[in-house]
Amino acid sequence: MNYKFVLSMLILSILSFIIGCKNSDHLDEERANSKFDWVESSNISSDELKILDQGNNVFIDRSGIDQTIHLSELISEFHYLQLKNDQGHLLGDIDKILFTDSLIFVMDQYITNTLQVFERSTGNEVAYLEKSGEGPREFLEIYDFDIDRDKNQLLLFDGKLSKILVFDFSGKFIKEFKIPRRAQNFRKTSSDEYIFYTANLPNDHLEGGSRCGYFVLNSDFEVKSCFSIDEELEEYGNYFSRDYFSSDGHNIYLFPRFGNDFFRINNQEKELIQLVSLKIKGGIEKQDFVGDGISFVSDRKTDKKFFSHGGSFITNKIYGLEFQRFGGNSFHYFERINSKEQFYGTKFDFDIPGMPFFSFPISSYENEAISVIKLQPLRNFGIDNFKESLKKLNMLTDQFAEFLDSIEDFDQPAVMIMEFR
Repeated sequence: MNYKFVLSMLILSILSFIIGCKNSDHLDEERANSKFDWVESSNISSDELKILDQGNNVFIDRSGIDQTIHLSELISEFHYLQLKNDQGHLLGDIDKILFTDSLIFVMDQYITNTLQVFERSTGNEVAYLEKSGEGPREFLEIYDFDIDRDKNQLLLFDGKLSKILVFDFSGKFIKEFKIPRRAQNFRKTSSDEYIFYTANLPNDHLEGGSRCGYFVLNSDFEVKSCFSIDEELEEYGNYFSRDYFSSDGHNIYLFPRFGNDFFRINNQEKELIQLVSLKIKGGIEKQDFVGDGISFVSDRKTDKKFFSHGGSFITNKIYGLEFQRFGGNSFHYFERINSKEQFYGTKFDFDIPGMPFFSFPISSYENEAISVIKLQPLRNFGIDNFKESLKKLNMLTDQFAEFLDSIEDFDQPAVMIMEFR
């Protein structure tokens, strides 16, 4: 195999979605509670969630860390799609994706701070929501979003103004709600409740809720209860993943930062159902949590230990977890839900024709998942050269050739939509 081609393949297959860190220090200036003057003082019930241990404890020794995952054993169907903006609009980076059968919803949190909607069939832009102000129907900064597939509604969370704005899927404003606490992430549950993650943002205006990491709100966005999982981990440092929640379209799942356990949240019964507890030889342990977030990064660059930071997805057939490390490939763990068959390692075998790109999924719905692909390396290598290299390896398919020919801008992100076996 041509060395230059190998290098290009490696570059293209690197996870394009690096779980970002959000430093909450910039919000310290907003600690004043004046914007919550409308919130009635009430004692919030702090719940101890029962953890239901399913006994699925998996230990990965050093011989298992560097195993190769054969993509043909995981993926049954896939295709690539480049997202296309209207003239004058920009998609800088993809920090979160949700999707339906016909639409793809994308949040670019840090470059343009926009929420954008695209057609799944063409990749064409449908809606482009950008900050507009501090008044009614307006928002100042997007922290997170979710979609209601039953009502065809888009829920945008403005953390600066502490409110949720509701739009239809075409971007038309419907209504808005004030939110009585600070948070970073949220998800709407199937029971029309909402779970918010605070990321250490202060909520001392809520009596009894100052030390809670998660808040449960009812359908009217009133605080119902709150809970924490591991306060030691939740309070460590000020650097957080872009998202901790995942969903199969029906249930909400949680992969806490620095943790080893993957949970399904049952907020009605106040339970966390543990799907797996994963221990990796060479992973971080509690004694590694010393100093602040900056020293944590410095220490991990030295010891190269694996750590979780929110990377997870789940479909109705399989779930996956990602453990990062500095100076080496991430460790990926996949498990089939019914058979419990496991696939794990730090390397991927691209053994499916027409699939030279792959990255870890960042969103899922039923049996589909979606990931982000960066195309910049193709600019220097060239489309024709890349096609020729794939032909020599019997890896070029008509469908993938058509995708390559459709690329209009190497800086514009593409997505990979896949189904699992």
